[in-house]
Amino acid sequence: MSRIVFSAFIVLFFQAQNMNAQIKLLVGGGANFSNISIRNVDFVKPNSATNYFLSGRPELGLTNNLNIGLDIQFSRKGYNFDIQDSQDIAGYRFQYLDLLPQLQYKIIKHLAVYGGLGIAIRTSEKIKIDDVWSESVYKITNSSDFTYILGVRLFPIDKLTFHLQYASSLTSISNLEFVNNQGQTVENAKILLKNLQLGIAYQIF
Repeated sequence: MSRIVFSAFIVLFFQAQNMNAQIKLLVGGGANFSNISIRNVDFVKPNSATNYFLSGRPELGLTNNLNIGLDIQFSRKGYNFDIQDSQDIAGYRFQYLDLLPQLQYKIIKHLAVYGGLGIAIRTSEKIKIDDVWSESVYKITNSSDFTYILGVRLFPIDKLTFHLQYASSLTSISNLEFVNNQGQTVENAKILLKNLQLGIAYQIF
């Protein structure tokens, strides 16, 4: 899937160059509000966590209203638990390199919608025990996962943008197995990492 997505992006890139498309580069950052959902499991109840991201996004204008981009994000996500014992794991924190090809359409002058498919490459996995974050010895998540994004962008003034973006993994981020109260393995316990992102970006050129 990743090969198809990036191949399509490269084809559009060269087509845009042939069309003398406008090239832009934006840098930005903001907040991530993330959590996990586990299909068919209701006895694990994680809490959402607030983290951050930094990004660089080259864009190619295909028309006045349509462009393609590749958002490259250094993004921290995770979730927390309510615990009784301070020696239990109270949270997970993941650092990702997110590569997010996307297509954007400007509805009106100051508003656009966008979406895309990408890949999240995990660079770090930390656990929180007794209020201390440390690198996890035994990783519970995959080294990479496919993800999709949907979002809206606002253009209040020249070169400045704000965005609100929803993202979710397409495949389970972990191969963990869950056992119910009867000692039976829960079938199809798919773990999805979901993230709501609020960000700002500035166009360098």
